Amino acid sequence: MVIKLHNVIKVEEAVTLNNPIYIDVRSPAEYAVGHIPKAVNIPLFTDDERAQVGTTYKQVGVEEAKHLGLTIVSAKLPEIVRQTCQLHKAGRKVIVYCWRGGMRSKSIVSVLEMMGIAASQLLGGYKAYRQYVLNRLRDFKVKPKIFVLCGSTGTGKTIIINGLAEHNIPVIDLEKLANHRGSVFGQIGLGRPATAQNFDAELLIELERLNDQPYIVVECESKRIGNVYLPDALFNAMKQGKRLMLSTNIEIRIDRLIAEYVDVCASNQAAIIASIESLRKRLGNKKTDQLLNDFNVGKIRDVVKTLLVDYYDPMYGYEKTNMAEYDLWVNADDLEQATDTIIQYLQQFGR
Repeated sequence: MVIKLHNVIKVEEAVTLNNPIYIDVRSPAEYAVGHIPKAVNIPLFTDDERAQVGTTYKQVGVEEAKHLGLTIVSAKLPEIVRQTCQLHKAGRKVIVYCWRGGMRSKSIVSVLEMMGIAASQLLGGYKAYRQYVLNRLRDFKVKPKIFVLCGSTGTGKTIIINGLAEHNIPVIDLEKLANHRGSVFGQIGLGRPATAQNFDAELLIELERLNDQPYIVVECESKRIGNVYLPDALFNAMKQGKRLMLSTNIEIRIDRLIAEYVDVCASNQAAIIASIESLRKRLGNKKTDQLLNDFNVGKIRDVVKTLLVDYYDPMYGYEKTNMAEYDLWVNADDLEQATDTIIQYLQQFGR
């Protein structure tokens, strides 16, 4: 009788499963660069251990690297099995992957099978999943009509996106997926931006989840958000979609930006100063020096107003736009009323 030590599953089959549990056995650094959404990182090696095995492979030989890897991993197997057992109790299918579906994931699946835990190895590993995502995004057909929420900085676009979502309106918060606000100050206070790998994977999930809806609302963005890029399919659909313009006066915009950034300013002064410095070529030395001086003495309102009038508004051009260029013009003095106005407008398009 032949004993089958482990099962394999293709990416195309795995993504159709109902709520599987993915276990990523790569190092934490590999996981951070890109992973399958909601995958649990149970690494065989720490980043340093992985480097040691790699160095041994290059400088000594394959067999020596294998023995070193076995020595490191063998002590961790009981804990790996324990963690997997806890996840497996939820009744979800367990899928284990490494970079290319090689020794790391194969060995763990074999151990799990011997311990009576049904698990499958992802064929081709994360590399195959990444290629699957890229292929799907390249060929994706956006079926819903895209409604693009436009408006000058501080008009409350993100707040309205969140408000629409609370009313079960189909939205995709692109800046949230990118973990970036899409401006020169966009990363301050948010931690690390999303990698292209993680952004693409999360965006694909959202596009597939909402592709049977009559429409999707997104915030107006350029093709690039921070260090990630929108796929052509979505970007082209946004350009062909309906445009909704938010408008309010500059004092309200300043109030909203100060409210949004008040905590950010308190704990990220060096980053804010660096961002202001980065505008020197655009604004000139005199204006940049004045901004830095105003910021350092606490004239935050003056800083925000100068940035709006001299940087953001000229860059985006919304303040001089023609009302006829937009499908709906919304007064955003009161964001709750603006959200209701948009919802009433969208009702004519289905749902």
